[in-house]
Amino acid sequence: MMLFFLFILFGVLSCTSSQMYREYHFINVNKNWTEAQSFCQAMYTDLATVNNRDEMNSLHKNISDVSQDMYIGLYRSQVFKWHCSVTDGFFSGGGSVFENWKPTISDGNHEGCAVMENNGKWINDSCDSQRQFVCFNATATEKYILIEENKSWREAQEYCRTFHTDLACPKVSSENQDIKNTAKKEVWIGLFKDSWSWSNQSNTSFRFWNSSQSNSVSKGLDCASVMVNQSGRWNEVSCNVSLPFICHGDLKSQPTTEPVTLPAGGQNLNTSPSAPSYNLILVKENLTWMEAVSYCRKHHVDLVSIHSQEPQDRTARKATESNTSYVWMGLRYTCNFHFWFWINNREMGCYQNWAPGHGPHGFEECGLSGAMESTGGHRWVGRPGSDKLNFICYTCANSCASGVTIENKNTGCV
Repeated sequence: MMLFFLFILFGVLSCTSSQMYREYHFINVNKNWTEAQSFCQAMYTDLATVNNRDEMNSLHKNISDVSQDMYIGLYRSQVFKWHCSVTDGFFSGGGSVFENWKPTISDGNHEGCAVMENNGKWINDSCDSQRQFVCFNATATEKYILIEENKSWREAQEYCRTFHTDLACPKVSSENQDIKNTAKKEVWIGLFKDSWSWSNQSNTSFRFWNSSQSNSVSKGLDCASVMVNQSGRWNEVSCNVSLPFICHGDLKSQPTTEPVTLPAGGQNLNTSPSAPSYNLILVKENLTWMEAVSYCRKHHVDLVSIHSQEPQDRTARKATESNTSYVWMGLRYTCNFHFWFWINNREMGCYQNWAPGHGPHGFEECGLSGAMESTGGHRWVGRPGSDKLNFICYTCANSCASGVTIENKNTGCV
């Protein structure tokens, strides 16, 4: 049995009124896509959904030193839909969605990209065709810009996202007319059709494929991974490949009933995040483990994680001041997947300090969370998460809410 570590990442979401954060969790355990999905849905919300370029850039910045590609929540379904490249909506046909397809055009059950003819009508074409295109610029006086260079649809999209906002995507008749007047010829517009869906059924149309990725359907490559050595670009992979993965959402409380048995798996960890300076806070309130997590995340950063002798000693000194025999730490057991893990570990190693009969080689049952003895050897024990104990939070001495930097290190932990 292994002790695994999770690294929490925060993807910045730009909003009009305030700055918000999407919480990502990098899980450095190798699973196939279905197992990864099951883990994320059981422990958090789901496999990661990425809504826009800002989120992707933030996510990639925080995992750029990880050595393996990793799953996100994108998979190939059996349903082909039209989407708008601009990531605030998608086209599925019907309803009040604006469409201007040329009559008698056969849609077909295959991937494709939209061309606007010089009369403003749309036709479906191979995304690999070369033609001029119209970009959209949200901040410019002239919103639509004709680019008189021949490119494939993906090359055109990349150009527009680099130098403007995105490929032009008409949402209403007046916008379609403006694009037509700008182009005066056949051009790419920002509509594309694919069968990719998100695990959480999000309608976001954001895609970030590797430039060498074919637009055709690749048999057997039905899941998406982030390529860490390709600026975070996405790749089509077999869903049966074992990879690390990224979850999103808040940590869920865990049931105390017997789990559904899932396939065993995983591997030793190969990465370590670099930690900022932090302070420890002993909270002398008797709370359950989940209540302690919520308290720490509301008032500080999270429950303490221990990666070496130094934080063990610091935590032990705090624990001696507690009013309970044990204090909660950010350690928990997942009975669905049969391992202990730190919920927010910002620096990791092989350090463990389990009491006899506890931990990966000891007694394990659903509903256990990790606590430290307040006296004696300050060893770690598994306690029912419903116990009410004092607990130790940590807070960053420097800013640590924008993410973590991960560096490679072979830990060989068992």
